[in-house]
Amino acid sequence: MRARAQLRSHPIHPMLVAFPIGLWIGSFAFDVAAIAQGDPSLAAAGFYAVIGGCAGAVLAAIAGAVDLFGVVPSRSSAKNRGYIHAVLNVSALVLFIVVAARRGGAGAMPDGLSILLSAIGVVLILSSGWLGGTLVYRNQIGVDHRYANAGKWRERTLAGWDQPVCNQSELADGQMTVAEVRGLKVVVGRCPEGMFAFSDHCTHRGGPLSDGALVGCTVQCPWHGSQFDIRTGHVVAGPARSKIESYPVELRGGEVFVMPNRAREPEKKEAA
Repeated sequence: MRARAQLRSHPIHPMLVAFPIGLWIGSFAFDVAAIAQGDPSLAAAGFYAVIGGCAGAVLAAIAGAVDLFGVVPSRSSAKNRGYIHAVLNVSALVLFIVVAARRGGAGAMPDGLSILLSAIGVVLILSSGWLGGTLVYRNQIGVDHRYANAGKWRERTLAGWDQPVCNQSELADGQMTVAEVRGLKVVVGRCPEGMFAFSDHCTHRGGPLSDGALVGCTVQCPWHGSQFDIRTGHVVAGPARSKIESYPVELRGGEVFVMPNRAREPEKKEAA
């Protein structure tokens, strides 16, 4: 899923996280060295590194929050993972703010409690970094997929079902667009048999189907490779076991309208 907080398609959050990680780990190393050698200059370097890391963490948190609430699919394993990632980062930030306040200034030597809090903070950000890597490399959050013939990425928010999702001419075979209608994300895809609409929510772990690949009339989830027939919603290949929801489509004067399902089949819950 493409990052919302980005510069020319480059996500901002990964650019900024290097500052708190590097500076906080550096501050811990400086403080340990300062106590070992009794060197106030090393303690001062550790204090300034803590301050710089906190400033970088705040900036990174802003960009991360934009992506967490604006990009990561709801009801997905990535959303839960993102919340844990955020809690660990905020906890580390609070710890290092406490360390800075306890030190009071660059001239003060760190004490045992400051070292302990810094060590805990380092463990927290390393654990959070592990989860962040999982979000990027497994859940592909912030990854800009540009496969052949995918077309320009479009996402629209509609006030109601009476508004068109797109014009028929906007999509060629194998291309998709996604619209959010009253809190539901619905994908319209074009395959050799026509225009079809289906839920953006993969029934395996909530991956965004609109960010996958549409080949023929089969869409593949980018997270774990589950495949679905967009005409019926049925599973073509696992690991998903439950079908995705499909929606009726109407063409009016070249405009594509998606109709709501009046009676939805109960969703089968699967392990996240």
